[in-house]
Amino acid sequence: MSIEYGTLYLIPTPLGKNPVNTSIPQHVIGIVHGLEHFAVENIRQAVSFLQWIKHPKEDFELAFFPLSKRTDDLQQQEYINLLMNGTNIGVLTDAGCPGIADPGAGLVRKAHHFGIPVEPLTGPASPILALMGSGLGGQKFGFSGYLPVKPTARDEMIKELEKRSSDFGSTEMFMETPHRNTDTFNAALKVLQNETELSVGASLTLDGQIIDTKPVSEWKHNRMPDIDKIPAIFSIKAPEKPKVDLRRKAVKKKFSR
Repeated sequence: MSIEYGTLYLIPTPLGKNPVNTSIPQHVIGIVHGLEHFAVENIRQAVSFLQWIKHPKEDFELAFFPLSKRTDDLQQQEYINLLMNGTNIGVLTDAGCPGIADPGAGLVRKAHHFGIPVEPLTGPASPILALMGSGLGGQKFGFSGYLPVKPTARDEMIKELEKRSSDFGSTEMFMETPHRNTDTFNAALKVLQNETELSVGASLTLDGQIIDTKPVSEWKHNRMPDIDKIPAIFSIKAPEKPKVDLRRKAVKKKFSR
């Protein structure tokens, strides 16, 4: 008799701890309560989350496996073997959704390769929340994660994202290590065109949440949002480059001969 594969559950975690749960749906908590095996970015953070949602088992009764950018293919294959033997595994990262600016994508890819069911669960993802709240539009968007640390490379990357936004009519998003937020915000004001819109989403879903969108020209004359040392997502939308009608251009060229 063949063994039914377990399911790989992708579990969102809060972007920060409020006294009352306002971001994790109850049905997700119910699923997590039924799991005993977890692939986690950080064991201490994972245990804290499970205690917060009142998991019915003590942490010493649960199995935790490391899952970070340092987790090699051989370790991940061990998790796949457990899944293939019928064990359900939940993926927990420090904050937000696994695989979205967080570890997990590699394990999900392996699960698909072996035909293992993957179930992403509903919960907070800071890039998506920032995009929704920015007003810049999500029909076309890109998320570039962390910018280069060196100022020259960082500034060039911001310019490149602005060009991409103009060329494709997309909203371009990036994030920064919280202690570099102020420098990054000021760098964006320095290198972006005045008419480009810049949005900041910080402490999303938490008390003191900040979501604000303005053209760069307005930001230069307004007080900077208080985003120092708190998680933030930056979004930019440049004026779209005028589209060239190639057919009209060809007809005009034909009749101008």
